[in-house]
Amino acid sequence: MKTLKLLTITFFAVLLTVSCKKKDETPILDATTEEAAAIMATSFCTDNAGTMSLVEDAIELSQNTVLKSSLYDSSFTISSTPGAAITYQYQVNYAYGFLNPGNFQLAYEANGNYNSPNVNATISAAGSMNVTGFLSGDYYVVNGQSGRDGTFTMKIGNKNSITGTVTSTLVNFKVSKTTGQLESGTATIVVNGSTSAGMNFGFTGTLEYTGNYTGTLTIDGKQFFINISTGTIQ
Repeated sequence: MKTLKLLTITFFAVLLTVSCKKKDETPILDATTEEAAAIMATSFCTDNAGTMSLVEDAIELSQNTVLKSSLYDSSFTISSTPGAAITYQYQVNYAYGFLNPGNFQLAYEANGNYNSPNVNATISAAGSMNVTGFLSGDYYVVNGQSGRDGTFTMKIGNKNSITGTVTSTLVNFKVSKTTGQLESGTATIVVNGSTSAGMNFGFTGTLEYTGNYTGTLTIDGKQFFINISTGTIQ
């Protein structure tokens, strides 16, 4: 009887060990990192009217000489073109103008939704971009912050439903005055939130612009190559 009890205890101990091992080996962290990267990339890309679009708009609006001493407000709706890989519709408000002769600011608010290959979301957004470099040098320099709050339904990784915040902080995005091309810049992108299962998470990514609207996104030592136009990750 003692032998039977001992064998039974041993069996359950082994079973528990194997179960724990399988659970520990489930790549939840990697999948969640991939989800965070997808949210960061789609929030940043131009095809989703993301943070990079704000950089472009700030540069373009600052070239209008009529704005040199005035602050303008405008509200409008933007939507994706038919057949686009990312479909979206946002209600947007811009406030923009020169704070002084060498500093142009674009402030914005927006709300709407988008559907991309990796994630669907309903979001509200706000932020501002400052453009300097008008008085000297070869570049316009953009610094600023952009934030999106909302719900994100993932199509990759663990396919989580996530409620969270995406915050992008841009440092020295340089646009050539001669060619109009973006040549360099870095951004810190933070995603915080919780899944529908109640699991809280937070990830910080560092985006290094590598030219031709591509970038390297590093999250917890894991590197992703992203297309800043389409928001795709590799």
